[in-house]
Amino acid sequence: MKKKSTRLSNQSGFIVADFLFSFVLVIGCGVLIFALTFSLATVEITQYIVWSTARNFAAANLNEETARIQATKKFDALAEKFPMISGRGSLSTPWFTLSAPLIGDLSVSDVNLRSKLGNDRENRDSGQQVRQPWIGAKSDLELKLLSGLRVPFLGPVASDKTEFTFPIRAFLLRHPSQQECLSFFAVENRFEKGLRKLKSVEKQFSDLDRLLIPAQYVPIEDNGC
Repeated sequence: MKKKSTRLSNQSGFIVADFLFSFVLVIGCGVLIFALTFSLATVEITQYIVWSTARNFAAANLNEETARIQATKKFDALAEKFPMISGRGSLSTPWFTLSAPLIGDLSVSDVNLRSKLGNDRENRDSGQQVRQPWIGAKSDLELKLLSGLRVPFLGPVASDKTEFTFPIRAFLLRHPSQQECLSFFAVENRFEKGLRKLKSVEKQFSDLDRLLIPAQYVPIEDNGC
């Protein structure tokens, strides 16, 4: 004998479940958007820190090592001013971390960049002239805020947390240092190995007394020193 099915006559409470599901989902998506926009703003600040580091290294100094020390000091000073990004100091947060900088020829010290450059490390032009623009600074920014984020009902943002570590680079080359300029202008380098080998210049310098004649000049190239 079949039993008569009873219909549910009271449907109160169903809208509460729908509301809670939608509310939690909207809040989760809002947190995700906040984390994404906040992380993008952090990237902009990190780019400024790395660029300022490369700018300090680019300025002419006593020698290359002194320029690197000054650039490192600049990086540390800016990193301490933004503890939330760099992860340094008492005001640091577990949201972001900034690695120690690489300063100098990044095609040598930066393994990731070196693998991407391949045979184009010297960046030669159509005339096979060496153009080496890989001088600057680099630091890795880890977005822990995104790597550890879990959206309700959807799960973690990414399964591999290393996907949220990004290299930030700045290439500004470097001006000749005082030591390099003194070495370049030394007689055994600039004159013996350079100017003397140029026939036109050698002819102009064959008689040094002619240089004392008024209104006479000799064009010499400028190397930045």
